[in-house]
Amino acid sequence: MERRTDTPKTAQKVFEEALYAPLFPPWKSMILERDSLLDYRQRPVSPNISVAELYHENSKLFPEMLSELTATHSPPAEIRREFLRRRAREVDSLPDEAPLPAPWRELLQGISRTISGELFYAVELRLVAGGSLAGFEPVGCRLSVIKELPPSDQETLGRALRLLEPPGVLADAGPVLFILGCFARNELLFGARGYRRTLLEAGRVAAEICRLAQGLDLPVAAIYEFADRAVDTVLESDGTEEGTLMALAMGGVSTVG
Repeated sequence: MERRTDTPKTAQKVFEEALYAPLFPPWKSMILERDSLLDYRQRPVSPNISVAELYHENSKLFPEMLSELTATHSPPAEIRREFLRRRAREVDSLPDEAPLPAPWRELLQGISRTISGELFYAVELRLVAGGSLAGFEPVGCRLSVIKELPPSDQETLGRALRLLEPPGVLADAGPVLFILGCFARNELLFGARGYRRTLLEAGRVAAEICRLAQGLDLPVAAIYEFADRAVDTVLESDGTEEGTLMALAMGGVSTVG
């Protein structure tokens, strides 16, 4: 039996349903199958708040909150620099044994040279290449192998990245760069508002990486929708205080699976 949600809809059909579908009687209806369009339409009669409302409302800043924020007692830029100084090591270039093609090495070196180091206070980069998971430290341009991925993890990662992609779109190719948000670090400075600050900074990092890749003629496929828990597990992220926000597949396709 075909699921209703498997039926393709034109853009015109989506807007017609969003605008003209009837509202369910409040408290008297049971939805047997979840649907994002249906959920959106029924929000006026739903007792549940949306995720956007929850995070946005909790992150609003007001004068009475200022005394609670570390950022009002110590300069945030100074704390960020000290954090990066403590994490950095005296490494001037990528090690020769790094399993990367030349354009990728140039890209990572470009990230280290041109993107402001302060953006990497609450944003981290991890790279899956050649069956290995590595962490990239832009300050010092250091690439450190975290672990070798067994075939089962590579398959899990491949399936997790293909959720919204037609079969065959993400085929075998080059490395995949993952952008992670470390929410607790900005929460230390800005309280609940640190959540949105981390998302904004991760977006700036992603835009700069895409710009650098374009300059090196490296096609980029930005992947936003993926199975978060599966990706976080493979990348050894807890998924709460630290979580994967975006994947960049170079060559326009993915390397895993």
